[in-house]
Amino acid sequence: MSYTMTYDVSHKVGRGGHAKTFFRHIARDVDQRAGFTFPQANRNIVADRTMLNSTFVNDGTGGYRRPQSVDGRPPSDEFDDYLQQRLSTVTRALRKDAVLIRGVVLQLDPKWFEQYNPDWRESGLNRHAAQYTRAAVDWVRREFGEENIIGMSMHLDEVNPGLHVMITPITSDGRLAQKEFFKGPADLRRQHREVRDAVAAAGYDVEYRVTERSREHLSSSEFQAKADRLRDATSALEFELDASLQRNKSLAKRSTALDGREKELAERETHAAERQREAAAAQAIAADEAAAARTSSLRAREAHLAAERAREEAAAERARLALNNQRLDNLPPFFERWLDKTTVGGQPIRKRFEADRVKMRSEIKAKIGPASTHVAKPRDALEL
Repeated sequence: MSYTMTYDVSHKVGRGGHAKTFFRHIARDVDQRAGFTFPQANRNIVADRTMLNSTFVNDGTGGYRRPQSVDGRPPSDEFDDYLQQRLSTVTRALRKDAVLIRGVVLQLDPKWFEQYNPDWRESGLNRHAAQYTRAAVDWVRREFGEENIIGMSMHLDEVNPGLHVMITPITSDGRLAQKEFFKGPADLRRQHREVRDAVAAAGYDVEYRVTERSREHLSSSEFQAKADRLRDATSALEFELDASLQRNKSLAKRSTALDGREKELAERETHAAERQREAAAAQAIAADEAAAARTSSLRAREAHLAAERAREEAAAERARLALNNQRLDNLPPFFERWLDKTTVGGQPIRKRFEADRVKMRSEIKAKIGPASTHVAKPRDALEL
């Protein structure tokens, strides 16, 4: 099975103060660690996971380091410092509509994470995910030039993991000319193909087709709005899943009651068999004792009839029990189709549904409490 690789360069940052807002969005993890909190427009951010992000700024010597708070300023300001230093090398006056920054978003396929790095929300990137991401970063450095990379951040606090790289498009002869680096659709296709070649060379089973975001060329706000709709749909599915879990608990209680009823019926059958044996013994005694034959025969007949009634009642009750069990195990077709088609957070709902049903039956029958879980300290998402 092959996997997609998203390459999105639709986000542009011009003049007018938007750069700092953009930097604070990208570097929200280091700002928060330093005690600075800024409002975020992206409703898909899960604040509890922000500290899993990994942010780096160009150190100006060919390497990268974590931004720091200098003179009481937020660490994200170091991105602006580097941007201003690079803009100071531009030899021509900046146009009013000049593009200062192009954002590059690189994402491995969410299905790959679901299969090979399912714990990324708790533990960050595993070794292979980091390896493929570094391969994509190395391609960005070669494509746009080391000095033009302001910094980058691996975001793990959104719907899917994504690497955000900030490019300031300055040519070797000192011109701010983003069209020299992003020349049009054909060149974008070339770049997308080359970044996929880079991760494929690192071992990632890449699929050479354009992903939805790259095909639509959505802006950040448009893509965020689409992600919002996805989040709302996911919330609705989670609500339905909670309802199904409650139904499962009710079914489990009914199953326990039916199990008890089945045990009671088995005891009644045993008792009926014993009574039948007593009746047969009475008939044998009646044959040997002619004087008491009539009385014994009547008594045996009554016992026999009572045993037959008990057996018939037991058989009817067992049939009703089998029908109830069949109803318990056979879900409606529309619900089966829903379980087969639907995923939540990248996980098939059927898998969760079946696991929960088995778990609840096991808890009821074996009376085993839920096992405690331990989440290890999150690993760093990306080390350069």
